[in-house]
Amino acid sequence: MTPGGPKHTIIALNRMNGALIWTTVINGDLSAYCSPLIVRIPGRTLLVTHIENNIAGLDAKTGKLLWTYPHPNQWSVHPNTPIYKDGSLFCFSGYGQGGVKLKLSPDGSSVSPEWISKSMDNRIGGAVLVNGYIYGSGDQNRYWMCIDWATGKEKYRAAGIASGTVISADGMLYGYTERGDLFLAKADPVKWNMVSQSRVSLGTAQHWAHLVIDKGRLLVRHGNALIAYKIK
Repeated sequence: MTPGGPKHTIIALNRMNGALIWTTVINGDLSAYCSPLIVRIPGRTLLVTHIENNIAGLDAKTGKLLWTYPHPNQWSVHPNTPIYKDGSLFCFSGYGQGGVKLKLSPDGSSVSPEWISKSMDNRIGGAVLVNGYIYGSGDQNRYWMCIDWATGKEKYRAAGIASGTVISADGMLYGYTERGDLFLAKADPVKWNMVSQSRVSLGTAQHWAHLVIDKGRLLVRHGNALIAYKIK
């Protein structure tokens, strides 16, 4: 958990009885809404997360702080869980900040930047990595995009559809925009390839919830409504 602040920035609790296992202080940084990522490498398991001004990597067993990488933005909001593949992390947030791909050292004790993308300044909806390409939408950059995982090069921009949340399954992108549009698109690194589109008409307030796929159903929560779509 990430309470944040000067005494208990990140903590581990026994899930059965709530007992404190370890606590770590990191520059007094506040929590930044991020659900942490667990990364397993040979000899070590890391916990990687965003806090107020930094990306942080900890030893998940002991809580020892291994490294930080500065990543502030205007409102200290970093809700996107990092993406991990083949020894590298992609960490990103909105309000014009963008993302950075970090290379882990072999033992996970340090990181070094590989490339930076100012395009993928996603505020809340996350992004997905499919077959070597990152797909997602921006915040101040009001478009959907595809970015090459290896190089950070932007392959294309797709305007005309609002920013939102995205997940993937079976080579397809399932998106839910902040204007209430639900869409299905192919994870295509050559061009934006939308297959179908619909509206979420039930529910209340903001269209901000993240999608879930379970047993052939797409689950969409909008305020006081939970909608299940058959997709299999």
